Amino acid sequence: MTTARDIVTAHVEAILKEAAGLQIPTDVLGRVMFEHVLRIWRETRTEEDIKSELLAAIDHLDPDEDFMFMRP
Repeated sequence: MTTARDIVTAHVEAILKEAAGLQIPTDVLGRVMFEHVLRIWRETRTEEDIKSELLAAIDHLDPDEDFMFMRP
């Protein structure tokens, strides 16, 4: 069964590979992808909900930190 994570991961890997060939920095890719994430979220989520999501992500930037709670 294919999941949303499987679909997105395959596309992100392809984007990274293509961008590397074109010498586009990953930081630039991240900003552009983030713009798209915000556009998608704005279609169905409130500004407060998006803010809450971003603040939760900020609180867990350390990749070695265990998550106390993960949103579905």
